[in-house]
Amino acid sequence: MTDKKTTIETFIEKTLTANTEQTVDVLIRITPPEIEQTDSNRPKLNLAMVLDRSGSMQGRKIEEAKEAAKYCIDQLLATDRISTVIFDQQIDVLIPSQPVENKELLKRSINSIVTAGSTALHEAWVSGGLQVSDHLNGASINRVLLITDGQANVGETRIDSIVTQAGELAAKGVTTSTIGIGADFNEDLLMPMAEAGLGNAWHVQEPQDMVRIFETELQGLVSQIGHTVRLGIRPTPGVTIVDVLNDFETDGAGRYKLPNLRASSPLEIVVRLRVPSHNVGDDSQLADLELSYVEQETNALATITTSFRATFDTAEVTASLASNPDVIDAVQLLMNARARLEVIARMDQGDFAGMQDILACAMDLTDIQASRLDSPRLRREAAELAELGQALESRENDVFSRKRMAYTRDLRRKGREE
Repeated sequence: MTDKKTTIETFIEKTLTANTEQTVDVLIRITPPEIEQTDSNRPKLNLAMVLDRSGSMQGRKIEEAKEAAKYCIDQLLATDRISTVIFDQQIDVLIPSQPVENKELLKRSINSIVTAGSTALHEAWVSGGLQVSDHLNGASINRVLLITDGQANVGETRIDSIVTQAGELAAKGVTTSTIGIGADFNEDLLMPMAEAGLGNAWHVQEPQDMVRIFETELQGLVSQIGHTVRLGIRPTPGVTIVDVLNDFETDGAGRYKLPNLRASSPLEIVVRLRVPSHNVGDDSQLADLELSYVEQETNALATITTSFRATFDTAEVTASLASNPDVIDAVQLLMNARARLEVIARMDQGDFAGMQDILACAMDLTDIQASRLDSPRLRREAAELAELGQALESRENDVFSRKRMAYTRDLRRKGREE
């Protein structure tokens, strides 16, 4: 697709201070190359849309979901594959997996969907997985899109079991993205499903946002240039990893599991290192980095290595230096992601005073950093936190506030924006 390569850069706030042990936040920016996208060079897609048609979807929800599904069909190529599974307490394969050759016929099938019944979410998702698996292609992106406004209340309903199965399906090459609609779906199921399934988790607050979410999901799929992305961080002797602020899981080799690589979409990871004392003037290597991923186009393993180095100077010199705003932005956004998670925990415990204290602290720190650095990104974050604070103070819609925090936290830690 391109001769350009993915790059890795490292940044710190400023030169480190000599003659003292210290903790430093290192911003690791992974930048996939730009790609001139054409129909001939984009990845082939093998998709299953698993669409909730239970009674709660009646009205605008099902109509907007149908429009989004038809939008999806219109964006696909004849070389792609599509299937559609619809479910209430019953499961129907509305469109068996097939090439996208007759779009009008496929869209007429979508138009025929009507609502009724309960929510056999798990069995429907399994059925969609089978539709994709029956035509599994290592060179394609094989994904199930699960769209629901409810909770699994028929058949398998245990969250741990469903999430484990999503991970097992992803290990076989079929990933899962989830789209929760409205206020009644279970984000504590859909988000872990997407995480284990190596896909994306989306929240649609208003039905009319469905097409936009489908557009974002499809853009991410067709721009994917690498999957099974791993980052190994090996500190040099005396240096220790204190934390990785993104809260990424690790694999059996201790490497961090990163989101899939998308063209022109950088990933930002912040690792917190404890660094021993160095002399003035030292230019020292503090860690080795190794990025590996499977190239989407060739299905071959790619590996990129680099090292993180830092220079040391006197306290007087380092105090006079300007801070790197990118590092401070990244750190604050990731700390705010953790604050949202803690707010959710306090909300679930009924500790509403503690919930508001945590959010107020995050708001104050974000305001300070936004003003100090004149950071547009942190100003937007501060405005969003203030709006969230007002919603939590009024307690008008805690259900939506919880969902909003959970999904924003997930996007922030992955460096994504909806």
